[in-house]
Amino acid sequence: MRSFLSILLLAIVDIACMALSITIAVFIRQILNYFGDFPIIDYAYIKFFSVYIIEFLMLAYLGTYTYRYDFWHESHLIVRASVFSAILLFAGLALGQNAEFYSRSTLFLIFFSMCFFLPLGRALVKFYLFKTKIWQKRVKVIGNLSIQEYQIFTSFYTGYTLVDDENYDVLFISSKDFSLTDLNKIIENNTIKNREILFIPVLNQYDFTQAILYQNFDARVNLFALENKLLSKKNKLMKSILDYSLSLFSLPIWGVVILLIALKMKIEDPKGKIFFLQERLGKDGKIFYCYKFRTMVSDQSFMQQWLIDNPDEKNYYNTYHKYVNDPRITKLGSFLRKTSLDELPQLFNVLKGDMSLVGNRPYMITEKNKMGNAANLILASKPGITGLWQVSGRSEISFDERLKIDSWYIINWSIWNDIVILFKTVGVVLRRDGAS
Repeated sequence: MRSFLSILLLAIVDIACMALSITIAVFIRQILNYFGDFPIIDYAYIKFFSVYIIEFLMLAYLGTYTYRYDFWHESHLIVRASVFSAILLFAGLALGQNAEFYSRSTLFLIFFSMCFFLPLGRALVKFYLFKTKIWQKRVKVIGNLSIQEYQIFTSFYTGYTLVDDENYDVLFISSKDFSLTDLNKIIENNTIKNREILFIPVLNQYDFTQAILYQNFDARVNLFALENKLLSKKNKLMKSILDYSLSLFSLPIWGVVILLIALKMKIEDPKGKIFFLQERLGKDGKIFYCYKFRTMVSDQSFMQQWLIDNPDEKNYYNTYHKYVNDPRITKLGSFLRKTSLDELPQLFNVLKGDMSLVGNRPYMITEKNKMGNAANLILASKPGITGLWQVSGRSEISFDERLKIDSWYIINWSIWNDIVILFKTVGVVLRRDGAS
C-alpha cells in the first residue's frame, strides 16, 4: 500500500510540474513577443496532453517510479526522458504534418523547464513522504558498515532506514566481510522471501552504471565492459565544448568581477602584484602557470621563525598541505579565499587550454613524487578549477584521499558527472565548505 501511494503521489507531482513547466515556457515565449515579431502564443498548451503522456511514459520506462535512485542519478534520467520525449514529440508532429500549428521554441522551453522542475518537485514530495514514513524502506545490514556505505542510508531521497529486527524490506550486505560461498547462501535465503538485496561490488572504485552489461546465456555469467571514457576523442571534444562555451558565455560577468577585485587590490596595495602565478602540473605532466589572485603578503621572511614557534602548524601542513592559521594571508585575501574568488583568474587558464572547468586538482611540481603510481592516471587529463575532491570536503581531505578521489573521477568520467560537480560547486562556495 505504501509503495502504491508513493508512486501515485510522485505521478501527481510530476504532472503538476509538467503543467508548471508549460505555464512558465508559455510565459517566457509571450515575453519574447515584445522583442520581435513572433506568433502569439497562449496558455492552451496546458491542454496539450501529448506532452504529459510522452514524458510520463518515458519516466516510467526509465524506472523512476519503481527504483530508488539518488537525486543526481534520477535527475540524469529525467533529463534523458525530457530530451527523448522532445525528440519523439517533434517527430510525431512532423509525421502528422502538424508541426506548423505548434511553436517549436515553446515546446523546447517546455521540456527544458521540466529538467529543472521535475527533480525539484520530486525532492520536495520525497522529503514529505519520508517524514510521514510512507517513503521509508526498512533495511537490515549484514556485516560492518564503512563510512562510505553508511552514507547510503542518510538520504531521505532514497528513503532507506536502518533497522535491527527481522521486520525488514531490504537486506544490505557488506560484501567485504563474507566469502563467496556465504554471500550466495545469504542471497538465496532472502530471494526466496522476495526481499530486495543491496550490496556494493568488491571493485567499488568503478561506476558500473556506465558499464555495458553483456549476458552470456550459455556460460551463465554476466560480463561488465569498462573503458576510460575520458580518452575518447568524442568525449574530449564534448568536454572542451562545455569548457569554452560556459567560459565565454559567462565572460561579461566574471570579467567584470576580476576587474573590480583588481582595482580593490591596487587601491589597498599600489605596489603589490594582482595575480599570483604558480607552476603546476598539467596534462601529461606538462608544467604551466596557474593564475590566482594574490592573497598573501609579499614579504614572507618571518615564516621560518613562525614555523619554529608553531610546530603543530608544520605537522598539519605535512598532511593537508595548508596551515590552520596562515599569517601570510591578507585581509582581502582571506575574503577571496573564503568565497573562492581567488581562483577566478583560472578561467584564463581554461581559455588558454591549460585547465578545464572540472578536473583533477592542479598538483604542484614538488608533489609529483608523492603521487606515486597515481600520477600516470591523474596527469593524463587536464586539471580543473573545481573537481570531485572539492565537493567531497575540499581542504579537509588528506593528500592520499585526494589522489583516490581524482583517480575515481578520471576512471568514471562522464559529461553528466562534470555538470553535477559544477552544480555542487555552487553550493559548496555558497556554504563556504572547507574554504579558507
